Amino acid sequence: MDRFKPDELERRVDEVLYYKWDPIGINHYVSARAEYRPYVSSILQILKLGDSVKLIEKMQDIERNSMGLEGEESNAREISELLLSHKEAIENGHA
Repeated sequence: MDRFKPDELERRVDEVLYYKWDPIGINHYVSARAEYRPYVSSILQILKLGDSVKLIEKMQDIERNSMGLEGEESNAREISELLLSHKEAIENGHA
């Protein structure tokens, strides 16, 4: 059995991407709530592996190739750490 509560981890990834990552600055628009949802699955897959480097690279790749941005490493690193802390909390039953 998977040690993750997929619904909880997926929900947290979705919320972190929208409320914290928000590279295009739209989280103050309620109508844009689903903007980052297409990226949740790919971020979640990498997050489950616990690979912070690949997580940072993926976020920068999305920013560069899907959004036309420069891909800010410091923001991606901060969000990666936050996502990994959520994963760890769920794994340790501190969800």
